[in-house]
Amino acid sequence: MLEIKSLGFKYQYKTILSGLSFDAKPGEILHITGPNGSGKTTLMSILAGLRKESAGTIHYRLPDGTTALDRRSFVEYLPAEANALFGKMDAMSNLRLWLRLRGLDDSDNAIRPILKNWELDHPLIRENFSVESFSTGMKRRLALARLELSKTPCWLLDEPLYGLDAKGIDTFQTMLNGHLLSQGITIIVSHDIAPLERFRVRKLDLLHDGRAS
Repeated sequence: MLEIKSLGFKYQYKTILSGLSFDAKPGEILHITGPNGSGKTTLMSILAGLRKESAGTIHYRLPDGTTALDRRSFVEYLPAEANALFGKMDAMSNLRLWLRLRGLDDSDNAIRPILKNWELDHPLIRENFSVESFSTGMKRRLALARLELSKTPCWLLDEPLYGLDAKGIDTFQTMLNGHLLSQGITIIVSHDIAPLERFRVRKLDLLHDGRAS
């Protein structure tokens, strides 16, 4: 479980987040809502460890009740409109790099089934074709393939459906369902809520007191 207590963040002299307390439980989706400028993306980057909170605490509780020393080892972050891909590298090389950083199996046998699942396993796509030449949707699908391979228990997804067509959204729903069934935690920022209607979702409105309902 991810536990956030009295979280605050200031940028220069402006308060972006203040007194935010909530938790995210295994097997559920927590949908972060709020108007533009309310701090949704800032919150996600803090949870991912890319920004340092100004106040409060963030703890990732392991199944045995202890606290993870470095929550970043348990979190995978997909930013809005950014895919964390290396443009000069091909799809296989991108995924192999991320798997090595995670200490996971980076063999073709581990990678290619996921690429196939995301319709990226064609020989003219997966190798010797730079990712910078991919379409917007292809880049997003590759980023989601990386997410699926990461095996991390907590996913932070900021507008994960950006650039996806109907088939990509269907694949995303299947992947998300598997993550939830395996007791994964999912925190989502998304304006497109229709694909989430098949799931049980708690909402956290950043304009209110930070308690999910």
